[in-house]
Amino acid sequence: MEAFDPNEPVKLKIMFPNENYFHQRFGSLLSMKYPNIEFEVIEPVAVNGVTTKEDRVQQVKEKQPDILLLSSPLYEEFVANGSLMELESVIKQDNFDLSDIYPSVIDLLREGGNGKLYGLAPEFSADALFYNADLFRKYGVEMPTNRMSWDDVLQLARRFPAEGSEQERIYGYQTGIAQSVCDLILEVGNTLGLTPVSPDGRNLLIDSDRWRKVIESVLNAYQSDTLLVAKGTTTLELLQSSIFQIENDPFLNGRVAMMKDGYNFYSKIEQGKRLIQNYRPFEWGVVTVPVDPENPDKTDAIFLSSIYAINSKSSHQRAAWEVVKYINGEEVAKLESRLEHAQIPSRQAYAQAKPEFDVEPFFALKPAVKRWSDNQLPSGFNESFRALVTEELDLVCEGKKSLDEAISSIQTNGQLLLVHK
Repeated sequence: MEAFDPNEPVKLKIMFPNENYFHQRFGSLLSMKYPNIEFEVIEPVAVNGVTTKEDRVQQVKEKQPDILLLSSPLYEEFVANGSLMELESVIKQDNFDLSDIYPSVIDLLREGGNGKLYGLAPEFSADALFYNADLFRKYGVEMPTNRMSWDDVLQLARRFPAEGSEQERIYGYQTGIAQSVCDLILEVGNTLGLTPVSPDGRNLLIDSDRWRKVIESVLNAYQSDTLLVAKGTTTLELLQSSIFQIENDPFLNGRVAMMKDGYNFYSKIEQGKRLIQNYRPFEWGVVTVPVDPENPDKTDAIFLSSIYAINSKSSHQRAAWEVVKYINGEEVAKLESRLEHAQIPSRQAYAQAKPEFDVEPFFALKPAVKRWSDNQLPSGFNESFRALVTEELDLVCEGKKSLDEAISSIQTNGQLLLVHK
């Protein structure tokens, strides 16, 4: 690739979720670094508040942005259809240093690129299991440890009392934001390498012995009334649940023994201290997320949601690469490390520990080989399927159906949803 000429005026189009946020986060940095580059921000088009994969693919064809900010599923989609510029050669040409980037990030990027790099990610997301040490001591339950299985976690949760009013009682485990019982079942299954749908997206695979064991395990914990689960079936209903407002969050109020959360949990603790009336401090700890006992050093709880890639058809690939390189470089990482972000800096030197916050569990596990992704499923299937599972499991809880009958119904009706969506 030719050398970059900083004096040549260039206009680059970048697909970014929000124009104001782009200018707020990178505007001044990029204008100082590259005064002759003008940026046009293309926001993804949303239909009824939702941007589908098909919408994004079509928009890229029409608008032809030079730089794209992509999630992992979209990154894989654009790699597969040849829309992205391969970066291996230009990285080598410019001696761009990847040695300080967490190996897990590079592994995920190469996995999505069929062994090659087609994008770079300056940050990543990872979860860990947080616990209230005071509650474990109070009720004589052993503290959580690294590399527990989901069965271990759910069994620990069931050892906490289930008595008391909804506003004051203790829960053993709180599901994540916008996570229903169905989502927890899928999460447990995914950790164990199970896929609810065949790789080609045509067949539902729920009616199996291994899936039955997962469903039974989660349902037993749920029926024990020691799981705190958001009510509702749609994402909007779940997000609107009051338990996900900081001041009402049961974990921050000291009423939940365990929950999964991300790297920015410490900031939630700080917010809780300010927003919760009569806040009572408690000792909390963190361990790795639950793992597959057969692969205890790997996790599916590492995510890339901010991958910067270059359009293979761009006529300004050199300038685009300079920008992608800069955003993923040490200078920006150093500057951004001083700010509060929900994601973890990909450059290891800037993922610093915070007071009282052991960050090691976020990095202790390697990413598991990707087992399945819902980006191949028909539009609208996910919410319909979750509603079906919720309805059937409610019937089991009410004693109106056996678990086997519910699973059979989920398999039959879920297959119809899959075929006809």
